[in-house]
Amino acid sequence: MTVNKKHKRKAEKTSWLVHIFFILFGLVCLIPFITVISISLTNEIELANNGFSIFPGKADLTAYRYLLENPKIVIDAYKITIFITVVGTFLSTLLVSMAAYSLSRKRFILRKVLNWYLFIPTLFGGGLAASYVINTQYLHLNDNIWVLILPGLIGVFNVFMIRTFFQQLPESLFEATKMDGGSEYTVYFRIAMPLSKPVLATVAFLDALERWNSWYNAMLYIRNKELVPLQYLLQKMMREVSSILSEMDNMPSGIDIKELPGENLRMAMLVVSIGPMMCFFPFFQKYFVKGMTVGSVKG
Repeated sequence: MTVNKKHKRKAEKTSWLVHIFFILFGLVCLIPFITVISISLTNEIELANNGFSIFPGKADLTAYRYLLENPKIVIDAYKITIFITVVGTFLSTLLVSMAAYSLSRKRFILRKVLNWYLFIPTLFGGGLAASYVINTQYLHLNDNIWVLILPGLIGVFNVFMIRTFFQQLPESLFEATKMDGGSEYTVYFRIAMPLSKPVLATVAFLDALERWNSWYNAMLYIRNKELVPLQYLLQKMMREVSSILSEMDNMPSGIDIKELPGENLRMAMLVVSIGPMMCFFPFFQKYFVKGMTVGSVKG
C-alpha cells in the first residue's frame, strides 16, 4: 500500500509539472499575438523611438483609422473573402471526399490508374503561363469571382489523406448497408461521411485557411474593384503607403513621415485579416490532431 501511495504521489507530481509546463508554454506562445496587437495600437513615432513592446505606452488608433477610412471598401472585401472561403471550402471538401471515397473502394476497377493519374501531376507543374491561358482564354474566368474558387478546387494531398481515412473504416459497415438495400450514395453520405468528421474537418479548415489568405489569383485575374478580396486589398493599401513614404522621403516637406502609419499599419492589417480565422479555429481544434494523424498513417 505504501509503495502504491508513493507511485500515486509521484504520478500526481509529474502530472502537475506537465500541466504547469504547458500552461507556461501556452502563455509564451501568446506573446507574439499580444505583441502584434500592441504594435498595431502604438504610434509610429513611439515605435521608432522605443521599439516594440508587449504593452503600448499610449493607445493610438491611427493605423485602424487609415484602414477604416472608407469602411465600405473593407466590408465589401470581407464579403468577397467570406463568399470565396465558404463556397470554395464546401465545394472542395465535397468533391475531394467523393474522389477519395471512389479511390478507397477495392472493387473500383480504375482505382490504381486514377491514383497514379492524380499523383503524377504533383511532381510536374504546368506553369503559370499555361494556367493563365486556360483560365482566361478557354474557361473565360478573367475578372470573375469564380476564378478565385474553381482553380485548385481539388487538392491531391487532401484526396489521399481522406482516402487513407476511408480505407481504415470497417468494411463490414459498408457491406451491411448494401445488404439492406443501400446504394453507394447511401454508404457515402450516411456511413462514410459521418464517421469521417475528424479528417473532413481538418481538410475543410486547411482549405478555408488557404482561401482566406489567398491574394495571388486576385492579383492575376481581378480588375473589378468590387471583386477584390480582403488580403489583396490590404496588400494594395500597404503598397500605396510604402510608395507615399518613399516619395516623401525624397522630397522636402514639412510633414514628418514618422507620423504616417508604417509598421503599426502592417500589424493592424494582420489583426484585421487573421481575426476571424482565429475565432473559428477552436471549433476545429478537437478534430484537427486526430484528422492529421489518423488520415496519414498509411499510403
